[in-house]
Amino acid sequence: MWVFMEFTGTVEIIFSKVLSEDMKKEIEKIVEYLNRDYLKRGTRDPKEAAHINSYTFKDSEITLEIETGSKIRIDEAALRIKNVLSATLGSRYKIGIRGVILRNPKIVLNSRIGVSLKIPLIKSIVGDDNRTSIELVDLDENDLKKPLFLRLVRLIEDKEQRAKWGGKSEHWILIKKSDKKIIKAFTEDPNDILERIGWMKRMSIGQWLYTPPLTHMLNALKRLFIDEVVKPLGFEEAIFPKMYPLEVGLKTGHLKGVVNSMVFASLPRSYDISEFEELIDLMYVLNEVPPEELQKYLRSPSYFLCFAQCEPFYWFFENEVLDDSSLPIKWYDQSGPSYRWESGGIHGIERVIEFHRVEVVWLGKPDDVTRIRNELLERYEYFMDRVLDIEWRMAWVTPWFYEQSGTIQESIENIIEVNRPGTIDFEAWLPYRGEREDNKNWIEIGNISIHGTKFTEPFRIKHNKGETLWTGCSGFGSERWLIVLLAQKGFDTENWPRKYIEYIRTTPFPKSLSTVTYPKTRDGKELLSKIVDLFKW
Repeated sequence: MWVFMEFTGTVEIIFSKVLSEDMKKEIEKIVEYLNRDYLKRGTRDPKEAAHINSYTFKDSEITLEIETGSKIRIDEAALRIKNVLSATLGSRYKIGIRGVILRNPKIVLNSRIGVSLKIPLIKSIVGDDNRTSIELVDLDENDLKKPLFLRLVRLIEDKEQRAKWGGKSEHWILIKKSDKKIIKAFTEDPNDILERIGWMKRMSIGQWLYTPPLTHMLNALKRLFIDEVVKPLGFEEAIFPKMYPLEVGLKTGHLKGVVNSMVFASLPRSYDISEFEELIDLMYVLNEVPPEELQKYLRSPSYFLCFAQCEPFYWFFENEVLDDSSLPIKWYDQSGPSYRWESGGIHGIERVIEFHRVEVVWLGKPDDVTRIRNELLERYEYFMDRVLDIEWRMAWVTPWFYEQSGTIQESIENIIEVNRPGTIDFEAWLPYRGEREDNKNWIEIGNISIHGTKFTEPFRIKHNKGETLWTGCSGFGSERWLIVLLAQKGFDTENWPRKYIEYIRTTPFPKSLSTVTYPKTRDGKELLSKIVDLFKW
């Protein structure tokens, strides 16, 4: 792993008037003080500090050539210099500072970096096996006040670690699996059957309308999960919004990690309908919506649609101070859809753009967060193994950013210590895809995570006595769980789990739609009739 050698650059400070000889002499004393003391504060090794190598005067400006180490970055050093000059000269000579510019800033590393950086801030990257020089564009004072150098450093570190991780977002290690339960597999794709019999209809790419029978089945499975897994552990229901400001996604990290899978929302440029007259007239005449024209009337995206469903939980507690009497906090949300752009991977209702789930979230001290996760694990296993009686497995899927931070530890025997930040996936076999021995024939149906301080730190969620707070979350995707149940059990209700049948029967099963043109094919209508006969209790 590389370490920083130095930052270099030229700092130009522009004063409100021409510098007198007395001012210049005072500045010489200030520079001496800065090099001797103030630019070294916060460091132990002089190599980590900042140093002014030379400086020149011209009219109302001073130009300083500086180099810094990794502790006192060049942006911080420039602001330290500016603040000392402003305080000392301002009180003594009634002179102000009109601007600060950092010219030709450069980051020099002691090895080659193997990742690409495509940022407008970067002017050039030059290097060999032993050294890399990253030159940036000139920066003004507003830029310097942002920790751009720190973020750039972290970006390089993260991309290097991700590359060393093997290009994968996570590593997969089997923890536990069920016995083989299916003797004679149901080999048809339930997605195809549900569409053929008209219980669901595709509205758009990865988006479906579920008719009353399928809705009834999904809701029954969701209620069963909540009653068997969530409520026994004391989780209480909340309703989360499903459209979030971009700032929330920046703090959760989704915008920096999965922006290619997110769906964004834009607001109209105006609320005045008269400003849309030209667009309305055009749509009236063309009888279509020209996307390019519509875009002219929209603001830039300012929101993203629900991606992980847990984001509002962290936002709610932002800047809040919690005490022991309120902890741990355990909520769940089942109020609406989530959205993920899956591009070419869409299939049926098991991989869609719009889907529904129960999101379980909790917040507390590390021991409590870990205990709750373990209690949920036990309930999940009971739910999969005893209630639904499906073939399942659990896997530890270490996200690369947890691994590189040192929060995940793996023993010599390749056994993960799971009572730490990380994620456990729940997967189930889809017989219609092929043999259970092939990993491609399994699908993730849920997960459970301990985040550590991944969210409590950026959202500044505090404990009144300074103790560390962690969060955890777990997602139950209704569509995938139902597809797994149908893929393993088929549509004959005699093979369905007893408890699920009880929840299905709680209210009368809805009537299936059968009309002149729907379902679309004769085969679909005949298949619908056969399946409806199986649902007669």
